[in-house]
Amino acid sequence: MFDKLLTVKTTLILQISFFLVLVNTELIFSQDLPPINIQYSSYAVSEDGIVIGYFGEKERVDVRSTGYISQYLLWSLIATEDRDFYNHNGVSVKGIIRGIFKTMTGHVEGGSTLTMQLARNLFLSNERTIARKIKEIELAKNLEQKFTKDQILLLYLNTVYFGQGAYGIWAASQEYFGKTPDKLSITESAALAGLVQSPSGYDPVKHPGKMLSRRNAVLHNLVEVGKISEQEYDRLKETSLDLKLHKGVGKYFLEQVRKEAVEIIRQKGLYLDHNELKITTTMDFTVQKAADDAVNSQWKQFSNSMKSAQVGLISVEPGSGKILSMIGGNPDANPLGLNRAVQIKRQPGSSFKAFLYGSLLQEGYTLSEPLLDKPIVVDPGTAAEWKPQNDDGSYTNTSMPMETAIKHSINLAAAYAISHLTTPDSVVAFAHQVGIESDIPAYPSIALGTGDVSPIEMASSYAVFADGGLYAKPFSILKIEDKNGNIIYRKSTIDTSTVLDPATAYLLTSALKTVLDGGTASTVRRYYRGIGAGKTGTTQNYTDAWFVGISPKISTAIWIGYDDPRRKLGSGYQYGGTACAPIWGKMMADISRSKRWFGSIDFYRPPTINDVELCEDTGEPVKNILTGQINNCSNRKIYPVNMEKLSDIYTIHHPVKKETFDFNVGW
Repeated sequence: MFDKLLTVKTTLILQISFFLVLVNTELIFSQDLPPINIQYSSYAVSEDGIVIGYFGEKERVDVRSTGYISQYLLWSLIATEDRDFYNHNGVSVKGIIRGIFKTMTGHVEGGSTLTMQLARNLFLSNERTIARKIKEIELAKNLEQKFTKDQILLLYLNTVYFGQGAYGIWAASQEYFGKTPDKLSITESAALAGLVQSPSGYDPVKHPGKMLSRRNAVLHNLVEVGKISEQEYDRLKETSLDLKLHKGVGKYFLEQVRKEAVEIIRQKGLYLDHNELKITTTMDFTVQKAADDAVNSQWKQFSNSMKSAQVGLISVEPGSGKILSMIGGNPDANPLGLNRAVQIKRQPGSSFKAFLYGSLLQEGYTLSEPLLDKPIVVDPGTAAEWKPQNDDGSYTNTSMPMETAIKHSINLAAAYAISHLTTPDSVVAFAHQVGIESDIPAYPSIALGTGDVSPIEMASSYAVFADGGLYAKPFSILKIEDKNGNIIYRKSTIDTSTVLDPATAYLLTSALKTVLDGGTASTVRRYYRGIGAGKTGTTQNYTDAWFVGISPKISTAIWIGYDDPRRKLGSGYQYGGTACAPIWGKMMADISRSKRWFGSIDFYRPPTINDVELCEDTGEPVKNILTGQINNCSNRKIYPVNMEKLSDIYTIHHPVKKETFDFNVGW
């Protein structure tokens, strides 16, 4: 054992002698530096300024000056990696001796200066040979001749790898702490400087304890070089790492932005992989992370057979069309593949009923309009014969108010409504009116959602109800800047139009609120107690599950199913209320914790809406319009009513008295 140690020490002494000769003689012949070719990426940020991803070979963004880097980081790096940085010509004899001495005492440490490390990063491989070391020293000396110390330091910080896919200090600052390098605190700076030695060895995800110890070692280096006191060190070493890792958030959103950005910049002769562009998106990072977390949480609840199902989720901002979040596949799916939030069309099931009932409310029907829950056969004896059923096969053989039919998603009531109160053509026209662009076949079965639509269409159309009748075309990019901050593209106008009267929008959202409170989406209330409305959807044979949820600030459509529509959902998660609604509830609860006002603002109530006592047997006001007499009605309830539709309400039920109607009769 002693002989082995003696051999190691002898070898180290010989290495010391070799390097002392090497750095103090003319054995190295000066030559021109190879060309420096550093690849920088374009990147995308959320509207609130958080980096969501990069477009390029490596996650690297150019920092133009050390003035944009925290002084704490510069101190920490030099104190840890090269204390003689400002006093050597690229190679430090003291550093080599110190590194070899520490190696002899059991603490492995290299003797490379920052300049030598830079030379290796720029021009060489990591092979451990004498030939490579000689080349490294030669290149380091040439770098020192060509660049100032400040330029070398900047080049180093722009190229060095910090782990987690982050190359350079800008990407590292964003990846670990969600901020630019100039905003790094002393503890954050020490943590990043400590990663340089071994990004994988101190990986905070795999080895958080090791990273914390390494950070504290760097902090003590600052004590040794006189930058902080022992008392400061004792205080700082007790603080947590306080990391803000954002890896993997909004993967599908990022890919969608890439596709759209490529089309925009191609016309300008620019390319994402080498033009160093900054793309500001419409993403709200809080909303996107809440969506990601909610989907991940739901997937953990699924049985193994259900985990291969897919999800399409998209949130838009009512009134603007800004896409706030997007998920195009399950947690294990490839974001470069099919984006199920925008690229698929599937049957929406009962979530399409919002368009049926919206069309009726627009015509003048009230939320108390009685709908018959009784078996029905449409077009009997023909190829188009349709025999709808309720989900459980039962029926009451009685009528129920429209609001109740919406709340509990009664199929037979919807079938009665489309076959007796309106027409499929009218329902299709209403769906197109509020933003559905897909071709919907005008058959009675569309009352139960048999026409194919996409999640983005559903989210945008429901946003009309949330915003009082305004449709806004969805979009994902706000602006694109070049590396100098010049704006080369800006979303200058928002494509909006009023497509529905505010009163009809309010009446529908009023009914959709009940779906959450005791209706088919009551699972939402396990997680979220704030303002909200929505509609579940479950297709025949349980191939598709939907939930579209809205509040005044957000409209979200969620679809879950298999890419192969022949496969059925199951294990208790075959319904929109069990598969999708909990995702929305968890997501909204999470958002509301960060934005407390998010779940407290109610839907806009137009002044034309009054609360009126209606008869649930007829759908009419209990108070007679012509005489003011109170009808003898035992089945009555107060509902919101659009007072401008009184004539329509009356005409619907008493068409022969249309000409005698006096709109000015008071209530």
